[in-house]
Amino acid sequence: MSLRRAIRDRILSRPAVLAAHAVTLLVLSRLLTPAEFGLFALAAVAHQMAVSLADLGIKTQLLNSPSLDPHRHGEAFGLALASACLVGAGFLGIVLLLPDALVPPSLNLTLWIFAASVLLGPLELLFNIPLMQSMRFGLISVVNVFGAWIRCGVSIVAALYGAGPAALAAGLLAEQIVSFIMFAIARRKETVPAPRMTGWRSLIEDGARLSGNQVIRHLSELGIMGAISGFLGVATLGIYNRADQVVKLFDKIFLNSMSPVIHPAFVQAIKNKHHPATIYLKKVELLTALIWPAFAMIAILADPLCRVVLGPGWDAAPVIVQLLALIGIARPFTQMNQALFIALGELRLSTRLDVQHHITRVALASGGALISLEAVCVALAISYVIDAMRQTRAFARSTGYEKRQLLSVVLNAMLLTGCTAGPAAMALYFVATGNAVVQLLVAATAGAAGFILCVCVMRNVLFDEAQKALKRIL
Repeated sequence: MSLRRAIRDRILSRPAVLAAHAVTLLVLSRLLTPAEFGLFALAAVAHQMAVSLADLGIKTQLLNSPSLDPHRHGEAFGLALASACLVGAGFLGIVLLLPDALVPPSLNLTLWIFAASVLLGPLELLFNIPLMQSMRFGLISVVNVFGAWIRCGVSIVAALYGAGPAALAAGLLAEQIVSFIMFAIARRKETVPAPRMTGWRSLIEDGARLSGNQVIRHLSELGIMGAISGFLGVATLGIYNRADQVVKLFDKIFLNSMSPVIHPAFVQAIKNKHHPATIYLKKVELLTALIWPAFAMIAILADPLCRVVLGPGWDAAPVIVQLLALIGIARPFTQMNQALFIALGELRLSTRLDVQHHITRVALASGGALISLEAVCVALAISYVIDAMRQTRAFARSTGYEKRQLLSVVLNAMLLTGCTAGPAAMALYFVATGNAVVQLLVAATAGAAGFILCVCVMRNVLFDEAQKALKRIL
């Protein structure tokens, strides 16, 4: 399957997946309290860290291979099973052994569910990896849509029955189980590798750094959330978590649909002898054209967006959404960089930059937590700008791109952002109604119209990509 077709399949499935996420967010924000969301956020970061430890970078190693050797596949599956059992047992130990002061009883069920999720993780190597490597994202997209709605339904039903933070974890586990069942049915005629007990040493050696990167990232998240919870309270952490979810709506719409395709795409581009500078500048050009206008819209529409998505009782969220949207300034220069560093053979450099970023991020955010949640958000935005500067310099050395080319990309993105944000802000100002839904629809439509018009007039890179996509679809 071609790269463009893979991206097309992913993007076309996003509206249905986004609708499921939106329904979940709309309903659960009205059923669960900020404190319950705060507790779930802490448990979720611990779960993500456990998943990264269990993964050992195996998934990335397999995706980075030109072909999926059955023997190597079996070795990876065997190691993943052993690692998942070890980490899953550790998760259960947390539930059973740690005192209530560290693990509240209200989190016990959530952690049990997450432990089961860790144990199921190796099944991804059997189903997802072969499909991703062969670029069969059509099937993956269908399963993702079905799984997202299963997650939505289970989470809502569990919340209605008083499951609290465990409702969100139950939805995640249900999505995982249903997705694996559907993949197994779709690939029932294909050979499934048997787990092997050999070849683990090389997999561990190569994967330790990849896994370490993920663990460090989750540890930094846990440190930030711990600082917010410890200094400002669990309810404040819940507000931060919900505001962060609103800001990440853009990721759910666009970036999450492309992320599984990006690593194979970079590997393929390097293999096809494309110049690294061209690849990097193309990535930045596409991301600035998407991310800057989107985050500007999120900041402008924060108030009606929070009133529609989160409902009453979240009055503190709009300001936090606006401050978190400042992170969008740096995102195009940091997003998807690890995959490109790996494709360029610069994993060591990527790791060093990640460690520096997370140390800076936790230090600044912890200092901000001593003041207020608003200070935490400003500190996070500053840490991302610092990281963007470091990574941009690193790519300048690795790829040798010309700075004037990068400046041209930035100026074009700024113009596109202004043409998007201006109409949205004016529409929001002149719409006198107090109905948040009407305000959101009118302002979003005005911003989208300005964005599309500017893309067409400027003949932005998005214009060319849209034309190519439409030709393939039609």
